[in-house]
Amino acid sequence: MRIFYIAHWLIPWLILALGMYAIVRFVRGYMNESAFTNADRRLMIVFNSLMGLQGLFGLIYFIWGVFITNIIPTYRVLHGIIMLVAAIIPHFSALWKDADDSTRYLNNFYLLLASFLIMLVGISLIPM
Repeated sequence: MRIFYIAHWLIPWLILALGMYAIVRFVRGYMNESAFTNADRRLMIVFNSLMGLQGLFGLIYFIWGVFITNIIPTYRVLHGIIMLVAAIIPHFSALWKDADDSTRYLNNFYLLLASFLIMLVGISLIPM
């Protein structure tokens, strides 16, 4: 149980670092009118994978906690639902796989920004 708790609180730092790097890279790519490369595509894939892994660890941690305590805290349910939405949003980048480079840069930037804003809402539900 402790390993899932630690993983669930360490992975967000990787998501934050990678996401901020991707946001800066996408803005620079859009402003410089650069070509959308395989590295940019892989960046979104890794971000999506980390979000999925984070969601999996959170779900395991939630289920394990319910089995141990037999209590389902409302804030954890809401946190899980909101974070699920935040994890799904970046997957919409696949919709623009055939679009021009500037559209891909701009839309991926907005997807990451929306995901980060929704994550802030989800994190704010957790009592300190």
